[in-house]
This record gives sequence, C-alpha cells and structure tokens, in this order.
Amino acid sequence: MLYLLAFCVCTCCILSPVSAEERAGYFEVTSVPEGGDVFIGSQFMGETPVLIPARNQTNGTQIRIMMQGFEIWEQNIAGTPAPGQIVPVKASLVPISPFGTLEVTSSPPDALVTIDNGMGQMTPWTYRDISTGTHLVSLFLSGFEPYVVNVDVLPGQVTRLNANMTVRSGAGSLQVSTTPGSASVFVDGVFSGTTNSVIANVPPGRRHVLITKAGYEDYEEWAYVSDRQVTTIDTLLNPVTKASDGAVVIITDPPGASVFLDGQFRGVTETGRPLELTSISPGSHTVYVSIRNFEDHSETVVVKPGEVIPVSVNLNPSPMPQDSGKLILNSEPAGAEIYFDDSFVGVTPGTIDPVTPGKHSYRLILAGYKDYSSMTELISGQVLQVNTVLIPEEDGKEIPCPAVPVIIAVLACLLVFMPGRI
Repeated sequence: MLYLLAFCVCTCCILSPVSAEERAGYFEVTSVPEGGDVFIGSQFMGETPVLIPARNQTNGTQIRIMMQGFEIWEQNIAGTPAPGQIVPVKASLVPISPFGTLEVTSSPPDALVTIDNGMGQMTPWTYRDISTGTHLVSLFLSGFEPYVVNVDVLPGQVTRLNANMTVRSGAGSLQVSTTPGSASVFVDGVFSGTTNSVIANVPPGRRHVLITKAGYEDYEEWAYVSDRQVTTIDTLLNPVTKASDGAVVIITDPPGASVFLDGQFRGVTETGRPLELTSISPGSHTVYVSIRNFEDHSETVVVKPGEVIPVSVNLNPSPMPQDSGKLILNSEPAGAEIYFDDSFVGVTPGTIDPVTPGKHSYRLILAGYKDYSSMTELISGQVLQVNTVLIPEEDGKEIPCPAVPVIIAVLACLLVFMPGRI
C-alpha cells in the first residue's frame, strides 16, 4: 500500500508541470536572418528561431530582437495566447547602413571644405553616402584662419558641422549687403565677389569699394578696413534713369569665358552668374568672347541709355581642341596671392582651370611670410592638387654673426702688442 501511495505521489509530481505547460500559450519568434538574440523585457529568451512560453501581462508582451550589424527590432504584442495556442512572430532585421550624411556650413559661407584632404566644395555643402567613422574635415576661406576638425559620421544618421571662421591677423573683411542683392563688388578695382556676402583677406586701411548691378546706378564708397575686424556696407541701389548709361549682361555656354569690350578685358563669365558690365556709354560696342578649346566669338551690340542689353553666347567647340588639366593650390596659412606663369590669378585656396599640358611656374605671396616659388608639370586631363606650408619671415631671417669682426679685432691687437710672437 505504501508503494502504491509513493507511486501516485511521484506520478503527480511528474505530470503536474506537463499539464501546466499544456495550459500555456507560446510565441514562435523567427527572424531573417536567423540568430538574433530575443529579449522579453530585460530577460534573454534565446536565439531565433525560438519558442517562448507566454506570460499573462496586462500591458502586453514587448519582444525585442538584437543582432550585431542590424538595427534593433521591437514589437509590443497585445493580449496573451490562449492555452496551447502558438502565435508566430516574424521579424525582418534591417542592416545598419555603412554610410551616413555630413552637412557642413560655415560662417561666413563660401568656404572651401575638404574631407580627408580630397577634392574641395563650397559651403554650405552636404556630403551623402559618407563611410561611417572619423573623418578629417578642413575649411579654408581667404582672410580667415584654416578650420580643421575630426568629425564622427554615424551610420544612417545626419551629422552637422558649423564652422565659425576666425579672421586672420593682418587682414580684415568687408560684409557687403545691397537691396537688391547679387550685385558685383570691386575692391580697389579688383572683382571680389557679389552681395550679399563677406569679402575676406582685405588689407587694412582705406579701400575704394565699387558696387555694380545691371539696371541700377553704380555705388561707390571709401571704407576703412581694420585688422581682424569686419567692416559693414549696407546700401539701397537706385534704378537707372533714361539719361544714364546702359549695361551689357553676358552669359556664355560653357561658362568660364574671358570677355573683352572694345578690346579691353572686362571679366570672366561664371556658372550661375552672368557677367554684368555697367556704365557703358550709349552707342555701338564690340563684344569679344574667348575660351580654350572653343572657337572665339565676336559681335556688335548697340547700347541705349538706361537699358540692359542681354548677350547670350553659345560657343562652338574648336575643331582642334587641346587637352588641358587643372591645378588646385592650397597654402597654410591660406589667403596667399597666386601668380601663375607670372600672371596674378587669385588667392589660395584657388583653382587654375584650364592649364595647358607641360611645365608651369607659380609663386605664392603672403604678407609676413617668405615668398614661395616652384615649378609643376601637368599632363593632358590631369587634376593636380598642391598643398604648401608657408614659412614666416622671422624663421627665414639670417642671424647676423659678429664672429668675423671680433676675430679681426683680436688679431689686430695681437699684432700691436705681441709683434714678436706672431
């Protein structure tokens, strides 16, 4: 009898858990790909595919799947499976993007930005599909100190960088604003940009500023520029009258063409910005346009008082084109004047395009630093970037050596006082 009682007790002990499992429901959790770690709350339940007994929870069941290289998958399932019921839970895991996005802005704008010393763009600029990880971001703007920083690009996210540029010592800036905007600005007779923008690397002192825009009267002002300071010019441009001179607005396809008016060079057309020639006296004028690897173009325009004459030129490719290259010159510090083959072409960072194949000379000049001269050679179609570190004048000065005069003086004394022993 005792043996029978013991058997019954043991049988009940064995069967009771089984019957409890039969009364439970289950979540059958699978994922693509398989092998994801499954969590309910903070408790690890196994790797997919896995069958998990359900718990009766009033707020539902939160299932989370984690797998290296994939985004975390989460789902909250309301209710509880009925006893013996199997509820399938299928997860499609999304790979973490190996790329991110980098948005670069600067104050002031229009700075040259490079990533990992690659090709440059002008701020504001958005780099898409940048590999994740740490990248070296460098910004250069004439008249400002270089801005160099390491930036971490996160996978699948947008990383934003705003660089506040610092004005370089030995130069000031002009912040020129006009109504309407997009007027051409000439500082001491040199085209320096358009409004509304900041013109950097302006030598301190009294500067002549000329603002021109087709259809409006020219504006002139003498502005005093201070070292490491920003001088502001804000003016309202007045529309021209019928008694005024006229203007010629020139667009070329392709851009980058040199424009001559009555035999005098007047500027170069740019992408997205026509070349505006203002204060043109009424009458007939000859417009001559030239660009490498395209046929020259010449035409006569008749300018009337107070009117704007548009000139659109589609240049024909030359039947005998010459392959050309491109030279990108950077300097540390930036803002150095560039003389290419003895001709002034701009300031660093600067791009010289096109450059004919062969050997060329260039020279970099910046106040307070030693002039740098070098030769370079380009082949057809080559894009060459040259980075130069300028040497301060203090480092390049020769230290006077008084040793020679002292030796001569000593020898003279020996000859006078000890003639018999020398």
